[in-house]
Amino acid sequence: MANSREKKTRNVFTEKAALEQEIAALQAKLEEQAAKLADCRREIEDAIVARIKQRDELDALREENRQLRKRLAMYEPPADSAGVHAGDEPPAQDEPPADAAGVPVEDSPAEPARTREEQEFFDSFRIYVVGGTEKWQKKAAEVFPTMHFLGSEKNFDRSALAQADYVIINTNAVSHACTEKAKNAAPKSASIIMTSNNNLHLLQRKLLETIQ
Repeated sequence: MANSREKKTRNVFTEKAALEQEIAALQAKLEEQAAKLADCRREIEDAIVARIKQRDELDALREENRQLRKRLAMYEPPADSAGVHAGDEPPAQDEPPADAAGVPVEDSPAEPARTREEQEFFDSFRIYVVGGTEKWQKKAAEVFPTMHFLGSEKNFDRSALAQADYVIINTNAVSHACTEKAKNAAPKSASIIMTSNNNLHLLQRKLLETIQ
């Protein structure tokens, strides 16, 4: 009888020791997971702070560019009563002639002319272009060399728009699926500019008005 009690007692102590070891192992794992969670929280907080800093810097840059546009406007020649600036040709009543690709002839790579300040103004933003004919995109790329052109097919890499400040969508020669993909891929902070006009002068004016 005594031996049976001793055996039971030993079994109890053995089970207790095993449970204590298991509890200790679980506590060690819990501490390890808690440390990892704390590291993740710090990384998230650092990322949020960095994002806020980047947004503040971008806002400051945009404000600086708005001020630059105001300063540039001071040097523009005054307009007469008809709204024509000195030295400018009177505005044409009809649309400019277009080539076989539907691109206005006046949209040559040398146009529209921009000052160095205006070029720097464009260069300060990440601008992506989707849509338009291949020939139009080629001409536009020559006029706006710092813009990024993604073609007119819906299989473009959507991650390319992740850092976009502005997304221009030329609805000529582009599918609805491609248009929707570009809209959905653009970050919420980006501005979407829709156009169906191949005139690069008008595109530049519309972009400047949007940025201002």
